Amino acid sequence: MAKVKIIFIHLLLGAGVFYFLVHPFTMVLYWFEYSHTPFSTSLFLKILSRRFLESFSFDMRGMGGLLTIFGTVLGLFSGLVWIHLKKKNSLIGTQRRLLQKDIVHLIENGENERVEFKSSIRYDYFRKTTNRDLELVIAKTIVGFMNAKGGKLILGVDDDGNTLGLENDFKTLKHKNKDGYEREIFRIISTQIGHDACFSNHISFYVVNEKEICVIDIEPSKEPVYANDGTSTTFYVRTGNATYPLTVKETVDYLKTQKT
Repeated sequence: MAKVKIIFIHLLLGAGVFYFLVHPFTMVLYWFEYSHTPFSTSLFLKILSRRFLESFSFDMRGMGGLLTIFGTVLGLFSGLVWIHLKKKNSLIGTQRRLLQKDIVHLIENGENERVEFKSSIRYDYFRKTTNRDLELVIAKTIVGFMNAKGGKLILGVDDDGNTLGLENDFKTLKHKNKDGYEREIFRIISTQIGHDACFSNHISFYVVNEKEICVIDIEPSKEPVYANDGTSTTFYVRTGNATYPLTVKETVDYLKTQKT
């Protein structure tokens, strides 16, 4: 019943717009074309006022009827599109609510081989100030997941699963919003891991306990990935609920086991 109502409203709107607006405007434009009169806004409005009522006369029923039919068809099309978009938005809303529940469930279950919590990417909760060294910690964690089976890095949540939110992190950024936060994460990935790694990380935002958090979905890498601290590159891997650096020999041995 709701769909029929939407279609009916769009049919009426389409027919009405074309009959009462497009029809008289079209007649005025035709007048300019056939009279070879130079167009001007003032003259257009003057002719429109004269010919507006004439547009709805019996003699103009042919043009009015055709435009009304055309408007009705467009109204039908717009109604169908509206229903499709409404259905799509409803599905997206449902999926997002399900994802929200999944994130809450992940936080409740705590850290593990596929889930890691970080309070922030730049704000130091101990020093109560910005600490750029935390960016390397984020990079190391992402590298560890990429060299293992992938996972989720949840930002704005402390090690005990308490939701801290992103507000303090936002304050450390030039653009203090989600867009700025996402750009900052990709900057960290690009500069400390590599530009190609950006394509293996997907960022989403959720509201948990009335506080915004960020989730980085990290895909496993087919090739070894390293974290660059500016002076050296180190191979990290996720084992259990922690990320560990490996020596060169350990890295070689680990990569051999991954190929078998």
